[in-house]
Amino acid sequence: MSSAEKAAQALPALENYDLRVLQAIELGMIQHQIVPHDEVLRYSGLNINEIDHRLDNLYQNELIYRERDPYLGYLMNYNGYDLLALNALVKADILEYLGPSIGIGKEADVFEGVTPDNKTVAVKFHRLGRTSFRDTKRKREYLSDRRHTSWQYQSRLAAETEYKALQLMYEAGVNVPEPIYQNRHAIVMQYIEAVQLSEIIELVEPEIFLDDILTNMKKAYKVGVVHSDLSEYNILIDSDTHVWIIDWPQYIPKDHYNAEEILKRDIGNITYYFKRKFGTEMTRTEAIDFVKN
Repeated sequence: MSSAEKAAQALPALENYDLRVLQAIELGMIQHQIVPHDEVLRYSGLNINEIDHRLDNLYQNELIYRERDPYLGYLMNYNGYDLLALNALVKADILEYLGPSIGIGKEADVFEGVTPDNKTVAVKFHRLGRTSFRDTKRKREYLSDRRHTSWQYQSRLAAETEYKALQLMYEAGVNVPEPIYQNRHAIVMQYIEAVQLSEIIELVEPEIFLDDILTNMKKAYKVGVVHSDLSEYNILIDSDTHVWIIDWPQYIPKDHYNAEEILKRDIGNITYYFKRKFGTEMTRTEAIDFVKN
């Protein structure tokens, strides 16, 4: 069972004081890798007997870790962080319940969700702790100047960054999922029933699909956004043959010092893939000229 599924299962049984203590640990993790017991007490504002009872409950529900060396302290795991995000989404009337998994990746888990008005949405939980801290900081510009960053904080920043990019591009007419809401490391967005480009064996008139992808890249570039990790794995094609581009947490702005090289790499990834798999003839140079001009 994934951490999000464990969180969804645990949430109905928790009381307000449980959530208050979990939020106290979350707050303490800004300053501490392991939050001292006394700090949990201070941040929560509850008495020690109540605190210890709630900490035991959270620990038994596998929402936190307990450490005794070098001191008694606590830290929240992804089960706990997922639970806080889900609780916020439910309280904001964004989400009614969490559905089945759509995909589990290196840096994110995506689930179906259902809204209070019975609409299906996608719920994406960023999980940067699955890759090495050094590698993540190297790839993500917004983390490179932070010495101590918890996995939870990294993941929240990734969600905020992707949500901002989706808002910008959705308004500009780029074919991305409509962003609906973001809390902590979770994004609620439009659910798209589509197939990953990497899974498609054959395309009728592949040139049309390549042109569609490049047109969307052009629109994104026009509003100052470069994907920076584009490949056949984050391009979707739906049953109406529409192209969708997903996974934007590592995007860089057009004025980034390395933006042009990264844009060329993204374009090269796509033109090479289409040429190798579908036999298209557009060159990387022609595609770059189209996107930039």
